[in-house]
Amino acid sequence: MSKRYNRLRNISLPKFPIRKANLIELLINRSSYREFSGKPISLQQLSEILHYSAGLVRESEGKFHFPYPSAGGKYPIEIYPLVLYGDELKNGLYHYSPTEHALDILLAPLKKEDISSIWMSQKWFRKASIILIFTAVYHRTTDKYGQKGLPFPFIEAGHIGQNVYLLAQSLGIGCCAIGQFKEKQLCKLLDINPFEEYPIYYIALGN
Repeated sequence: MSKRYNRLRNISLPKFPIRKANLIELLINRSSYREFSGKPISLQQLSEILHYSAGLVRESEGKFHFPYPSAGGKYPIEIYPLVLYGDELKNGLYHYSPTEHALDILLAPLKKEDISSIWMSQKWFRKASIILIFTAVYHRTTDKYGQKGLPFPFIEAGHIGQNVYLLAQSLGIGCCAIGQFKEKQLCKLLDINPFEEYPIYYIALGN
């Protein structure tokens, strides 16, 4: 399932009312947005996006259910919110725990020099409020499917990414997928072993 950081402090994300939205309208109006202002999104908005895109939405007969399909129920994706402009949430690096609906605090406060080496040419994303970093823990699928399981984390990241886009649209938040960072430096920032877990997808959120 998801990684655990039992020795780190965490932040429980706030609850929110269930809102109604027209799915067809969201699909029609969904778009990528790059003109970020540097203004933070609210903790409640982040909470809603994480919960409905990748969180635990229900339990039945002792089984956990999430809002996206996963091959063999292996869930190889981990999500790390990188907060560049925070208000209620300090600028920092966090890990999302979907079953607890909480953020593990990995690095906060965040300094510019901590992330200066991860960027490529995406200058417009540096004023996003938050960048969601998706990593793949490959063995979760390859242990069951062998080499045929290698593409599954990429497919799953796409499922979650579409959820994020539609939720951001419903909240009036700018959203844009990013294809690449300097992954070697990003692995150092995340403190992960690139032979076991690797960054594969990124989504910027902001006003």
